[in-house]
Parts: sequence; C-alpha cells; structure tokens
Amino acid sequence: MARGGARARSGPSFDPNSERSERLGRSLVPLSAKGYKYRPKAFPLAPYEIIDTWKTDDGLEKEVDTAASEAWNKREKQLWRELWKLPQAIAWHMPQYAYLFHTVALYCRQFVICESSEAKAADRATLQRYADTIGLTPQGLKLNGWEIVDDTVKHQPKTGKTDSNVVHFPSARERYAKMEG
Repeated sequence: MARGGARARSGPSFDPNSERSERLGRSLVPLSAKGYKYRPKAFPLAPYEIIDTWKTDDGLEKEVDTAASEAWNKREKQLWRELWKLPQAIAWHMPQYAYLFHTVALYCRQFVICESSEAKAADRATLQRYADTIGLTPQGLKLNGWEIVDDTVKHQPKTGKTDSNVVHFPSARERYAKMEG
C-alpha cells in the first residue's frame, strides 16, 4: 500500500490569486471562450468493430456487424469534430499538452460506449476520469491550470479610481504589510 507523498488531488488546491503563486510565477493558462478555430487532425484510433456472436452446434460463430460498426465510427468522428471546437482544444494543440491528443480520442470512444444501453457504471466512471484529464469539467480545468476567458469583454486597465459600488478586499500582501506596520 502506498503511503505518503504528493498525489494529484492531495493538499490545498492551487489558488492563482495567492501571494505564493504570484511569487512562484504560477498562473492559469487562459483559453479563449471562442474555442479552437482550426480543422482537427484525423481521428487517431483504429476503427471500432461491433461483432455479433451466436452459438451453433459447432461452437461459437462470429461476424462483424458492418452497419453498426459504421454508425459507431461515424458517431465517434462527429464527437471528435465537436470536441475540437471547444476552448480546451486550444490547450490540446499546445506542444506541452500534446500527450492529451490520444486521451481525447479515448474520451470520444468511451462517450459512445456510455451512450449505448449496455454501458455499465464503470464505463461512466471512466468517462468522468477522461473528462477530468482532458479538462472538460471545472475540476479538470483547475487540475490542468486552465481558465476559459471571454475575449469579447474588453479589460480596462487598473487605475487608482474605484467604482463606488465595488468593495475592495485587500490582498494577502496588503494584509501582511498592515500586520507588520
């Protein structure tokens, strides 16, 4: 049994607004809410085959159900194209996240499995883990250090003036300086 050591979800979660994160230069990678604008690469997994099996006097007979297999593969590719329109696809395209490329394809396959009536609880749990890994859930975005930002809102430069309706909360650095001084 493993003991001690850091694990992916152990300890306090990463806070991009903390003084320590600022000191270490850690921040969230911004992903445009407009999504990925380019054509995705080809679906990397081998075509899925649905095999019908039946029992005969000679034993088991197997035959590939070509119509069902074609429908399955068509659905996978449709989902693949939809996923590559999301903001997370911007990150999947970055060289440092290239390892997620095949995981996105496996997510597509698992998603189609979960759409079928034969899907089990373990299949749905696996789908959730893939979704976290590739950043499709809020937890997954946080674990990957990504943030979806709205490009349509123009960010105004910070000035000394504050809106009268906005309450200013001091940063950790300001609170510490107040304690010291």
